[in-house]
Amino acid sequence: MLRPLTLVTLGLGLGLLAGGCGSMNVQRPTAAFKTMMIGDVSSRGFVMNVDVDVANPNAVAIPLTSADYSLSLGGVKVVDGAKIKPDARIPANGHSTVSIPVPLSFENLLSAEESIRKGGGNVAYGLDAALDFDTGLPILGRQRVPFAHEGTLNVKELLQKNWSTILTSPAAKELAQKVLGGFLKF
Repeated sequence: MLRPLTLVTLGLGLGLLAGGCGSMNVQRPTAAFKTMMIGDVSSRGFVMNVDVDVANPNAVAIPLTSADYSLSLGGVKVVDGAKIKPDARIPANGHSTVSIPVPLSFENLLSAEESIRKGGGNVAYGLDAALDFDTGLPILGRQRVPFAHEGTLNVKELLQKNWSTILTSPAAKELAQKVLGGFLKF
């Protein structure tokens, strides 16, 4: 049998613990577009490397478990619901840059050829994405953080800077001829 003093101590301890958890200020992480760079250009296509600034306002570090995204070019959806598993952990009360690689083929660009042609070699893109975090803590649980960004992809510059790749890619060659009026003579 527990003595009265032990019961009071136990009761106060549980009360403080419950009060502390109830007043814990749990907040959702935030994500904001930082930059987009083109990389890994090949005869098949290229990668839009999207960097996202992720802020974690909580007192515990949180791992990024997955990300998904959709991408439109000139209003044409070219990627829908792609999923990746970035290897990132956002520090407690800190920020981290997360890179999301978005691979595109020259065939993807051909599906938006009219918009690219009307834009003089530029095409508007829209990225809709979400990052999923699993804190492993019941109070924080799983957190899904959506973000979106719109920008412009300079297709003409991409093709001009990588002309040797275009010579080996039928789709890139077709894109240059159809969309940009054959600015490169083959």
